[in-house]
Amino acid sequence: MLHGQWSPWAVTSLAVALLCWIMQRLKSWFRRLDVESLRNTTERVLENPVSVGKVIAPSLYSEATKTLTIVVPAYNESRRISPMLDEALDYLQARRNRQGAHFTYEVIVVDDGSSDDTALVVTEFVRRHSIDAVRLIRQPLNEGKGAAVRQGILCARGTLVLFADADGATAIHELETLETALERLTLSALPLTAKSSCKVGMAVGSRAHLQQQAENRRHWLRNYLMHGFHLLVTMVVGGAIRDTQCGFKLMTRSAAQRMFANTRLQRWCFDVELVYLAQRLHIPVVEVPVDWTEIPGSKIKATSVLHMAWELLAILVGYQWLHLWHVRGAAELKGL
Repeated sequence: MLHGQWSPWAVTSLAVALLCWIMQRLKSWFRRLDVESLRNTTERVLENPVSVGKVIAPSLYSEATKTLTIVVPAYNESRRISPMLDEALDYLQARRNRQGAHFTYEVIVVDDGSSDDTALVVTEFVRRHSIDAVRLIRQPLNEGKGAAVRQGILCARGTLVLFADADGATAIHELETLETALERLTLSALPLTAKSSCKVGMAVGSRAHLQQQAENRRHWLRNYLMHGFHLLVTMVVGGAIRDTQCGFKLMTRSAAQRMFANTRLQRWCFDVELVYLAQRLHIPVVEVPVDWTEIPGSKIKATSVLHMAWELLAILVGYQWLHLWHVRGAAELKGL
């Protein structure tokens, strides 16, 4: 270095050192998510307001003991989750009255490190409806919507598994629309001699039919960013599914077992990863239009768009370009 100036050699060395540091951090990030995806058998504890003893959650990889599981990820949702749970539980009980005692259900709420009273609100539902019908899992830290959904689904007891947003933007009765579409999908994908337990498929709720109406109400910048995001999604999973981000997806237990043994992303783009994994695992997917209402209080910020773009890139880097993430097939799940 002469006269206070950096020499070319010093600049090159600094650039190489910085690049190596960045690559090491990225490699550690990919490795960490890969290791966490193996935590399928980790013991999970349910919150029980009427007992001081630990209640150990069951495993997705055990036999189903319920007809339906609904998983609700929640982060600072103390104001919005009560109406959603009231609507869901009223619907489920009415359906049980209609269909008979063979229709059984559970609602699993995963509190993703909330700093408000979300856990207290849900605990009251557990007390009123019993821990068999409503279950609460508390994460000590905020890990992201994808991580919360995964934690809930890995404890599911249902033959069918739905995850739904805590704001109730999609009316719970739309579940039956998804069920009908999923039944048609799985029947068409199976030979006539196949058992019902072998059904594999996913039905994703879609707001694509409402796109023009939504764009007319949004700011132009938000529409611009949304179109850019959709372009990136198309580059990752193609255009067969027009709306990957609707928080209302129903899947068979077998499909959930295969996909959630592989999911790595923990935040906004885990939905895209699910579609990608379904494609890799040859799980049929159907997109189903649903009624949807925009509810105030969205958690998506301007900075979330950058994180979403990074997660989409991570799917390509992790699964395709550098093969840092391996897609585990059915044979590898037998020990879980």
